[in-house]
Amino acid sequence: MKNTENLVVVHLSATAVHVVIGHVVSAKDIRIIGTGHVKNSDFYQGQIKHRERLQSAIKQAIQDAEDMANCRVHSVWLTLATPDLVSTNSAGSVLIEEDSVHAQDMVNALSAAKKADLPSNYYLMHCCQQGIYINDHDHMVDNAIEIVADEITVMYHMMMIPVSTRQNIQKLLQSCDVGIDHVVFDAVTSAEYSLMLEERQQGVCLVDIGASTTSICVYKENKLIFTRCIPSGSHEVTMDISADIGISMIEAEKLKKLHGTVDINSIDPGYFFKFKPQGTSEALNIHMYSLAQIIEARYIHIFTEVVRQLHEADLLGYIDRGMVLTGGGSSIKGMVPFAKKLLKMPVVLTNTHPHITADDQTDDEDIFKVLNTSIHNREYQTAFGALLYSQSEQFRNSEQSEPEAIANSNSLSLFKGMRQSFGNVLKKIL
Repeated sequence: MKNTENLVVVHLSATAVHVVIGHVVSAKDIRIIGTGHVKNSDFYQGQIKHRERLQSAIKQAIQDAEDMANCRVHSVWLTLATPDLVSTNSAGSVLIEEDSVHAQDMVNALSAAKKADLPSNYYLMHCCQQGIYINDHDHMVDNAIEIVADEITVMYHMMMIPVSTRQNIQKLLQSCDVGIDHVVFDAVTSAEYSLMLEERQQGVCLVDIGASTTSICVYKENKLIFTRCIPSGSHEVTMDISADIGISMIEAEKLKKLHGTVDINSIDPGYFFKFKPQGTSEALNIHMYSLAQIIEARYIHIFTEVVRQLHEADLLGYIDRGMVLTGGGSSIKGMVPFAKKLLKMPVVLTNTHPHITADDQTDDEDIFKVLNTSIHNREYQTAFGALLYSQSEQFRNSEQSEPEAIANSNSLSLFKGMRQSFGNVLKKIL
């Protein structure tokens, strides 16, 4: 019989709170048993704008997911993006006091890396282990536990946020009566959902275009080597349309979704159409080409900033597989041909992940229909990615450096000792 568990993910975005509850059977079998979605604009560019409204939205989204899954939520994985994110590649070296590497050595390695590169006013939100050098060997290994060594150097990609940001988020979730198991940068979970192993191996950049932020992460040789969060997203496209055409933000968003495209080459320069904003008696005569120019200009700005970040980090030569786009801002019409022409590299959009399915054990057909629809909803992909990430080799390797690894190691050692003692007793009896 397989060991299974339910994991809960809360994803905070600038437009909504998303909650998913997954029944994890294995890394390749994750069944969604509950979802919650509440529109809310009070988490903007990583900042809590209105605490009470955001708290209410989180509670409601959790409640909706609980009711659907028929369970109660006590702790969650939290995914978010914030331009306050500071990331760096770091290393921690440790001399091995015993014959082989133990859990304490891995924890000490992360402590050394934090001492070197974690500012006193920042909190280590999330770190990904890149590999471990044993003694003076040239090649890294993924797992050094029980390996005989004199010294290890553990390589990490560290993602940090201000201590005050972490404290505010923790208090917010506590006020919703749930604890936080892990906080993960949303680009990492989006990457887990979106990227194939071959892409991560050969070199790829994931770009997650949200409403208020654009998150970036780069993988090479299956290692996370770069993350950034840009304070710009698709909400600014809506603002530009609103300002240039003279309509409300709500109507500008509607116009963008109905008629917007970023591929200006696909537009007939002489084409006009009628658009009637709600609450007005006369329809506006919209020049389709001009609308596309407004949208194109903002997306050029976003991608120019992405490329600038990659150029400054000297990474453009490492992303042989180009860019993979995800997030609501990437779903506008014409995105792929526009990005390919602008960036002069391969560009693709994400597809649904085969290991995420709707739970078919429910007796309620309506709930199953909702779950099945959610599986294909791009808005949930970041949260689904957190479920996948929780079962990944990357997460398991990174967890070796966390203090909890010592407790787990001690538990295993105690169990091993009990088995040996029990075996000795059997020998005496026999």
